Amino acid sequence: MRDLVIGDIHFGVKSNSIEWLEKQCKLINTQVTDIVKTKDIDRIVFLGDVFDVRYSINQQVASEVKTCIRNLALVCNQKNVKIVFVAGNHDYYSPLEEAAKYNAYETVFGSEFTRVHPNVVFVNKDPYCECGALFLPWYWTDNTDHFDQILYNYEFGREVKCVYCHADLSIWPGGRVASLRGIPVYAGHIHYIVQDETCNLYNIGACCPLTFGDVNEDRYLYILEDYKIVEKITNTYTPKFIRIFNEEIFTADKSVFENSFVQLCISRSNIEKATYTDQIKFLKNTYVDAHI
Repeated sequence: MRDLVIGDIHFGVKSNSIEWLEKQCKLINTQVTDIVKTKDIDRIVFLGDVFDVRYSINQQVASEVKTCIRNLALVCNQKNVKIVFVAGNHDYYSPLEEAAKYNAYETVFGSEFTRVHPNVVFVNKDPYCECGALFLPWYWTDNTDHFDQILYNYEFGREVKCVYCHADLSIWPGGRVASLRGIPVYAGHIHYIVQDETCNLYNIGACCPLTFGDVNEDRYLYILEDYKIVEKITNTYTPKFIRIFNEEIFTADKSVFENSFVQLCISRSNIEKATYTDQIKFLKNTYVDAHI
């Protein structure tokens, strides 16, 4: 089994910015689609927070994302690839589990979507097990009683060989980790990359840099074979956040200013020098479409 695993994307982020929406859709329509067409993939797994909901979904965001996922589903169907969405906390309208039926997948796609595209599965209420992978929506990892129920219902290490979920794995108690008998766990939710290879826990990070908290870091799409990471593919379509310091403003490659938010950090002693002032003006005049 070869899975393409994708972390949080947060469609609708930045107050439903259309510019961000277009770039995020391009990531799916171009880079993800190319991976499906050119690499041997059996399944795509989205690890939650596909939407940036909280309270509601912008109508244009909903329409564009539905079209985007429909197109991906059609391509995947031709290649016999399945798509599984694991619901994250941002995909629900309420933190209360009794309101779980009110979620982005139900609102945007509805039950008719999976009837038309049977290769798409939305895991937003109950666990879903397929080909040795157990998919857990957010409520099932955040609730201790639910997790105990999972341990009772599934045999880890035999029936279940991998868990895909939406959780902060770094705060899982040792007893919970031990109960999984060493199988790998891959999770969304935490936007930066945290990997504990000893315990086989992997927060793979958001697939898109979203703030300057992600400064100077790439984000990745992952290919797993038999539930082990075999390839990290750099996201090249959504904006990056770049911070460059002092003399670096003279040597930075022009690619730094393409599709990026760039901070120029100049020390007080240098900012008064004419060479630095002139270079800052040059950069802003040269890269007029850049966010400097």
